[in-house]
Amino acid sequence: MAVRFSLLSGHTNVSIHQTYQFPFASYPAIRITLLLAAGIIVDYQADLSLSVWTLIFGFAAIFYLIAEVTYRKSLDSRTYNIAILSYLGLILSFGGTWHSFWDYRDLPEEAQVINTYTWEELTFSGNIHQIKQTSTGKFQVDVDVETTIFPDDLVWDKSFTLRAVLNPAYHNVPVDLELGNKITFVATVYPLEEKRNPSEFNYKQYLASQNIHAQVGIQQITSITPVHTNWRWTFLRKHVLNAIDNNFSKESSSLAKALLIGYKNELAREDKISFSRAGLSHIMAVSGLHVGFLLFPFWLVIPFFWTLKYGKQIGITLLIITLFIYAGLTDFSPSVTRASLVGILLAYGKLFHKVRDSKNLTAVAALIILLINPSDLFSIGFQLSFGAVYIILLTAPVIQRRLPAWIRFSWYGKPIMIIIISFIVQVGLFPLLAYYFGEFSLVGPLANAFVIPFLGIVVPFALAVLLITPFASDVAQTLNYPVDIFLQWLHNFVDFAANLPWSWVQVHVDSLLFFGIWIVIIFFIASLPIPKLRWKFLALLLLVSCLHQGNRVVHKLSPTTLNLTFFDVGQGDAALISTPNNKHFLIDVGRWQPDYNSAKYIIIPHLKEQGIEKLDAVFLSHPHADHIGGILEIIDSFPVDTIYNSGTSYNSQLYKTYNRKASEHKIPIKSLHAGDQINIDPAIRMFVYGPQKSVAQSNVNNRSLVLELIYGDTEFLFMGDAEHRQEKNILKHFPGLINTDFLKVGHHGSKTSSGTLLLQSTTPHIGVVSLAKSNRFGHPHREASRRIHEYISSLYFTSLEGAVQFSSDGKNIYKQ
Repeated sequence: MAVRFSLLSGHTNVSIHQTYQFPFASYPAIRITLLLAAGIIVDYQADLSLSVWTLIFGFAAIFYLIAEVTYRKSLDSRTYNIAILSYLGLILSFGGTWHSFWDYRDLPEEAQVINTYTWEELTFSGNIHQIKQTSTGKFQVDVDVETTIFPDDLVWDKSFTLRAVLNPAYHNVPVDLELGNKITFVATVYPLEEKRNPSEFNYKQYLASQNIHAQVGIQQITSITPVHTNWRWTFLRKHVLNAIDNNFSKESSSLAKALLIGYKNELAREDKISFSRAGLSHIMAVSGLHVGFLLFPFWLVIPFFWTLKYGKQIGITLLIITLFIYAGLTDFSPSVTRASLVGILLAYGKLFHKVRDSKNLTAVAALIILLINPSDLFSIGFQLSFGAVYIILLTAPVIQRRLPAWIRFSWYGKPIMIIIISFIVQVGLFPLLAYYFGEFSLVGPLANAFVIPFLGIVVPFALAVLLITPFASDVAQTLNYPVDIFLQWLHNFVDFAANLPWSWVQVHVDSLLFFGIWIVIIFFIASLPIPKLRWKFLALLLLVSCLHQGNRVVHKLSPTTLNLTFFDVGQGDAALISTPNNKHFLIDVGRWQPDYNSAKYIIIPHLKEQGIEKLDAVFLSHPHADHIGGILEIIDSFPVDTIYNSGTSYNSQLYKTYNRKASEHKIPIKSLHAGDQINIDPAIRMFVYGPQKSVAQSNVNNRSLVLELIYGDTEFLFMGDAEHRQEKNILKHFPGLINTDFLKVGHHGSKTSSGTLLLQSTTPHIGVVSLAKSNRFGHPHREASRRIHEYISSLYFTSLEGAVQFSSDGKNIYKQ
């Protein structure tokens, strides 16, 4: 039976159908949330102005009112359908309007003012909201600014949050900062640039999502004032962090802070990676798991509240207060806010006998969050947390009912269900995990089965002990000793699990249709108890699978291309070439400096996002650190068939280490010389024009690998750091071969490279110069730049463009 319900009038129209229809009327919050999310997505992609959305929403509201009034008069089924569609359009357009109004990508007024003073010094005064020490020893200090002093002592009393970077070693600034301190400091305003490489972490967008739109570098701290009387959540968090330091040993305190209140600023990057690969990173993100631990004892005493006159109201009030305080301790992180809302709504359902509405109540929580901040829809945490909840709600009951009774009702039934739920959540979230992280934990379900039961005891106990710490610190430390031992064991267990050879795999999602397949599979499992519905989802699954396979066939039948990516690695060189037959190799791997290399932050994230699991070759033009800087990270992260170099030895620790490490990984290192040819893919040809084997040069730049890559009728010449002397040698020995279409300009546009004779002989129409915007070498040199512009019509500088990408179909070269 299907029931039609007029959205405003309440009139019902009952008709009998022979096939099953999903009861959408039972889940109004789900329907509204999905429509609101659709509108948010439309605005995020189209980025329409608020005035346009307001106009659309106004027309949608008028059209809906007309349709509803018309239906109430006619009660015609066609009019009813029009009213329904207009209602759906109204909610969708509201979602777009709401997101446009709150879009965090729009720069607020205070940030526009501050950023007009880029590279100038201003004085700021405010309270410290967050402190984090990076792996390089610098401190990231988020400050809630109250006053700003501009030049000429102009005082601006505008409140906003900025990120201040403090380098104690460089500026000789003492570090005795604590959460909640009032601080006054002089700082240089730094520009916040968009990401400059295709798969690079978008730092500017991340800060914007935290409502931070300005960044400064602290030059001098003029005053630090501890705040003891002013009530702030940071003040309470500081005392809780101090209590954790008191209760736990130095070895486990950083993990305890992450586990209990989600404070991960003191965790080493390696520890975060280990927890992720062990499938346990969620236990450090205070979310549904931790709220569940707090909710569990409350769940047990719910029958007691039923016996009191106002028990239901008292119970829900106590729970709200408890979760509100806990959320405050975590700085109201999005994950714990989401989980608290869901927990409160589910507890409400249990208290007021509405447990069957858990799916709808969860959607209510999502709706509230999107109304508070519509951009949360695009956060990883929002998608993972609500994805996990719905996967459990939809599939766990079905799977549990199909377990044999002797398992369900035995003492080991619950541990088995923990493993099963962990498994279905891990598998259910596979597309999201693959899309965002490029890794999937295989050991996760087993690791969760071992750890989660202990956490159900440890977390509530450790939180309870924190309450008595201010009054009896020694007693609290003694009581907490078993928890401290457990955390040390947990750290060792995670290291062991993460380093198992089969603990995780690198994965890649090559099409958004893959998400569609996964969603339909989840709904198919959920519909197994409903025969008339499950066949519909099975048919839909087959349809989406056929579309996915068809898309792959079309992709394979489309003309093959050669793809080239020239990364922006600052003052260095790095290029990725992907051939028509799915071979991948690098020509140079960027720069190195203490605590930084280009491969770690730029090249490897891109390789993983593209689903590249091995490199067929790495060409190192010469052994300077701005060309081989990322090679150690590359060797550790990917199988490499062969490393090719110029055969020039070099007295640097980096050069010696990569030779040793390549030997340990059994990667052959081959030296190339002029006249050699490399066979990587039969679709392309690669020739070596330098260095000359018999020519000795004290300048390693003039012994650079000079490579030409030919695909069909298109030619690409890579000059390394060759200078005029090597250019003359190439012109002497290969005068008729170096004519090319594309020139990777040599030596970053220096004065001593890209001579007139070379440019006249090569006649390229496209060129790329790789260099940093501000570099101590003064590249590109004015004379070289003039020469290059004279002979190359389309010239791109990574310092201006960021990474540049090209493709060739064998006849033409296209910029992507």
